[in-house]
Amino acid sequence: MSNRQQVSANLQLEKAKFERMGSYACSVVYSSKFGHVCPVCAGPKGAKFALCKACGDAKKQALALQPGGIPLADKIRFGHYAYKGEQMYRVVQGYKDTADPAVSEYQKDIKYIAADALAVHYSCIARLTGSRPTAWATIPSTKSSRNYGKPHILTNLVSPFMDRVGIQQLHLQANAGKEHNDINPQVFALVAEGQKPDLRHVLLIEDSWVSGATVQSAAAMLRLQGAIYITVYCVARIIDLSRVERGLGKDIADGYRTLSYRDRCPWLLERHPV
Repeated sequence: MSNRQQVSANLQLEKAKFERMGSYACSVVYSSKFGHVCPVCAGPKGAKFALCKACGDAKKQALALQPGGIPLADKIRFGHYAYKGEQMYRVVQGYKDTADPAVSEYQKDIKYIAADALAVHYSCIARLTGSRPTAWATIPSTKSSRNYGKPHILTNLVSPFMDRVGIQQLHLQANAGKEHNDINPQVFALVAEGQKPDLRHVLLIEDSWVSGATVQSAAAMLRLQGAIYITVYCVARIIDLSRVERGLGKDIADGYRTLSYRDRCPWLLERHPV
């Protein structure tokens, strides 16, 4: 495929994605002039705090894991917000549920979001972080999940995009159940394979983020295995707006409610030719 044809195909994909989910997939923001957005996870926070409670707790936990601490992910990006009870949330919750009549449509949405970040704008990762990923992995379901031990649907959905990139796929194994909001590198292990893992820049791909503990536990484990740089991409940042309203106020919740779909690079957060 020529460069012109590739650009045309990318533009068509972005147009199709907007037409498909532009009415309900809100774009993520990483800062606000009033200081109510956590710069790590893009979730709500009080203006007087540098981070939201979950990310602040994660930072403290990482420092206590061993002398000198364990660094967590270097860069985190999300596809869209998923507000509890709304359509994007139903997509993220339902795409793995084979009993859901809409599962195939939900999987199409996930694939469109992943294609935007991992195909159309994949080269932008290097512009954001300074280097291209050398390996990638999805996060397996922990032992406390009903999907534990099953083939990961997300892996199947993103593999075609990552195969085109041609970097090494890492395989992670869940050793324990999910510990609520706790960072624990022992939850996951890197499965030993014939090829030596290239951990210079690992791209972790996950479907959703609530507190971030699961993804950051995997990141901490990879640090202990020698990972130098870790980028995380999550399809959705899940937020309970009712809880936000109760805890931080209606104005902050309404600020998230008024966000809309923006046609932009999910990495650089800007509109530019694809």
